[in-house]
Amino acid sequence: MNTGYDCHVHYRRATVGDIQSVCDFLSPFMEQQQILTRTPEQVAALLQYSQLVYCDNQVVGFVAVEIYSHKLAEIQCLCVSPEFQRRGIGKELVRFCVEVTRDEGILELMAISASDKFLMDCGFDYSLPGQKRALFIQPQEVDENP
Repeated sequence: MNTGYDCHVHYRRATVGDIQSVCDFLSPFMEQQQILTRTPEQVAALLQYSQLVYCDNQVVGFVAVEIYSHKLAEIQCLCVSPEFQRRGIGKELVRFCVEVTRDEGILELMAISASDKFLMDCGFDYSLPGQKRALFIQPQEVDENP
């Protein structure tokens, strides 16, 4: 794989023609459980608000915004190849997500990540001032007789 130091990265919206390349790129992140597993159909559903980063025709970064309502959107599949990390690509992808939600008039953008520090460096916090915190449960894994 390219080390990232001898090519210039480019950013653009992902298209239907990119689905297989994006899935191939995301596969190691899914295998390491760094992001949720996504089928090609699920990736295709995220393309409207996505950003692809590539270098020498090779995908090196990807992110998408999933809009739930006029109140809430979520960052999905935020991934940067390890060789290209610490070069500002992740922050640029987050900036893209913020711009999309601002342009769409969405009130809140959330991100679920194993890298809290990175997201906090991008301006995220655990909760909005005066707001309640989100709690999660995986219904498939809950005993029906608590």
